[in-house]
Amino acid sequence: MELDELKKSWNALDAQLQKEPIADEKQIKELIANYKTNTRHSLGRLVILQRFSLGTGAVGLAVILLVWFLLPTFGFNEHLQSKIILFLIFITVTILSGMWWDWKTYLWNKNTHIDEMSVAEVSRRMTRFRNWTRYEIWAVAAWTVIFTILFFWIMDYYTLPLMVQAVLLGCYIILDALLIYFIYKKVVYKHLDSIKKNIEELKDICTE
Repeated sequence: MELDELKKSWNALDAQLQKEPIADEKQIKELIANYKTNTRHSLGRLVILQRFSLGTGAVGLAVILLVWFLLPTFGFNEHLQSKIILFLIFITVTILSGMWWDWKTYLWNKNTHIDEMSVAEVSRRMTRFRNWTRYEIWAVAAWTVIFTILFFWIMDYYTLPLMVQAVLLGCYIILDALLIYFIYKKVVYKHLDSIKKNIEELKDICTE
């Protein structure tokens, strides 16, 4: 008898749940709007970071140009001046390359219109940008190695005792690693992870 009553209660509850959906159309629209707003906010932060990077690059080029013109007045010997010129060329090429890359990814993110594109299209574009960011990290790591070698050569650190060179090299590696970790993990990937999470939630809602 108790089993029959339990079965009847379960069937009644099941029928009631089927009649009353957990989330109505208005709630679903609000959820979608909320996830889109969060995605747009995180994407906007990335765009701002890229604008800042482009502006910093422009200022860096201006400083290099000024140093280039004032270099003869510093009184450096010919050997050191040649090294500094090589270093300035390296930095100039780095900044121009970085600005080109930032401009490319800036346009890509700026042209990712959350409200006008499908969830699948936004997901595809952000996945590609995430892959580009991974390549960027490897490129920055390689650049750091080249920069450190060049800096050691310009500053004649290679003439110092091996123990001193090891300490300096260790400090540079730790500092560079911390800087790369902070910029990408704590800043860039913070927004990328937020975008990924919101897109996954949107996919779940849109496929229900």
